[in-house]
Amino acid sequence: MLEKINYPEDLKKLNLKDLSLLAEEIRSFLIEKVTKTGGHLSPNLGIVELTIALHYVFDGLKDSIIWDVGHQAYVHKILTGRKDKFDTLRQANGLSGYPNPIESPYDVFHAGHSSTSISLATGIAKAKVLSGDDSYTIAVIGDGAFTGGLVYEAINTIAHENLPVIIILNDNGMSISQNVGGISKYLYKLQEIKSYLHLKWAFERVLRKKLSKFGDGLVKFLYRIKESLKMLSIKRNFFEDLGIAYVGPMDGHNIKVLINTFEEVKQTKKPILIHVITKKGKGYTPSEENPGKYHGISGVALNCDSSIPLKAEGPSYSEVFGKKLCELARNDGKIFTITAAMKSGTGLNEFANLYPDRFSDVGITEDHAILYASGLQKKGFKPVVAIYSTFLQRAYDELIHDVGIGRYKILFCIDRGGLVLDDGETHQGIFDIAYLRTIPNFTILLPASKTELEMMMEFALENLNGPIAIRYPKDVAIDLPEYNPRNYPIEMGKGVTVREGKDITIISTGTLLGEALKAADLLKGKIDVGVYNLRFAKPLDDKILSLFDKKPILIIEEGIENGGVASYLHNKFISFEPSRKVEKITIRDEFPPIGKREELLNLYSLTGEKIKSKIESIFF
Repeated sequence: MLEKINYPEDLKKLNLKDLSLLAEEIRSFLIEKVTKTGGHLSPNLGIVELTIALHYVFDGLKDSIIWDVGHQAYVHKILTGRKDKFDTLRQANGLSGYPNPIESPYDVFHAGHSSTSISLATGIAKAKVLSGDDSYTIAVIGDGAFTGGLVYEAINTIAHENLPVIIILNDNGMSISQNVGGISKYLYKLQEIKSYLHLKWAFERVLRKKLSKFGDGLVKFLYRIKESLKMLSIKRNFFEDLGIAYVGPMDGHNIKVLINTFEEVKQTKKPILIHVITKKGKGYTPSEENPGKYHGISGVALNCDSSIPLKAEGPSYSEVFGKKLCELARNDGKIFTITAAMKSGTGLNEFANLYPDRFSDVGITEDHAILYASGLQKKGFKPVVAIYSTFLQRAYDELIHDVGIGRYKILFCIDRGGLVLDDGETHQGIFDIAYLRTIPNFTILLPASKTELEMMMEFALENLNGPIAIRYPKDVAIDLPEYNPRNYPIEMGKGVTVREGKDITIISTGTLLGEALKAADLLKGKIDVGVYNLRFAKPLDDKILSLFDKKPILIIEEGIENGGVASYLHNKFISFEPSRKVEKITIRDEFPPIGKREELLNLYSLTGEKIKSKIESIFF
């Protein structure tokens, strides 16, 4: 069946039985492809029927279907002309793991961060009203993303302006980990309430058909009686109180129900929310039993027992952070950890199990996480906020207006710093050094190895006199044979000379130290290269300007050039000594494409071989 489907218009030729067969074929297709390329498996297995029904009823080129987050849009891509490209999913120069308007006119917006779809739909719907466009505007959002504050800001506008936005709430009780919080509990309560909207529509149709000869007055009178009876048996919900019609909850795997609902919804031009219940990972037993584990997987082959062997290459920096934090928390009852729907991703599962009273997952609310931490530190706790670099961007105002000005004593442990594999431009962690360096009172530490991360955590919690950030990559945590950081106690603003060299010095930031040492080794006998581990992106000891005996300097940074520490140091060295040869290697002023971490490091000349070539160009 899937072979016959290239674009949504092909769907409309199928009957319900064929559509159900198609759903099963799509699941098999996803399992086959995603287990080879890697990607978001569980969320897409759960949204197959919903996506089929959407494209069956609506016109994806005329109507605006906006996918929240986007890792639930694989089925959408399959049905909109991209199924033959799935072997390239999340590969360099291949198919993006998120919606991308460059790829297809069916993708209205790019979407890699959560909770944005309803706000985007609000603007689209308003423009359509003003221009007389009668096409539909649909936002598809998961219950995890529904914890984000942007959702309610958008709903406030939709309700106030009575904008005809169709919100489809895909409720599977999960984001990446199990959903938490009051909103999650509220949605669960709604699942227990019988829907009355279908009854309302059926009631109105019968009345208008059978009793039309008696006039609208009688119809309205009987309708008011029905509504009064409804109010006696069921309370109105939050959405209805705002003036947004509520449909559901309904089975998100019943194509017939979904199609009938969408057809009925098309008859109204008012805001409406359709609450759909789905099962994350549906149709694949390992994923159904552990949807969080299979939310995003590495590219591997299926085992003969149909399970998926997940990659195990050694402990990640996230795992090292989580283990060290548990160790520190045993001796310090004031340590309190907060994450924003990323308990597993940031390595906090063990901490949450050992110290549940000192752990909070606040849902997808990074700005709230930071203010929550601000309150805790005010009363003597030591908040540790664990957030991915790309997501911390969402709380920039709180970092400035609250934490920076207040000099609040919070430790930010920033995961996925630097170049991030597979997810492309929406998830790169290349901006954190630049945006945090702009904020007064911040201290920024850049560990070069596993042990140095542990040391920096100890240092930060012992010296938490203001906001401190530690940033590390999504990579395997290793130690370097040539560098034992325990031999060099951490001093505020100071780095470490790891290797002396008479010809040139590489100033390295973070885990690029290993690549700097490789470059120095490759040039042995030709150019004598010194290597300096910067350790801090802020503050920096002014004595660094007098180091290195006027030798040429090459500064390397896995971050955006504009505003980064490499650019800052480059300008400082040139101002201090204009005749000095100072070069830098950073991320260009662009959004990095999809690729493996090694591929991206090579693209931006941050590998040992490329650093060697840069040094050779300085001398020859």
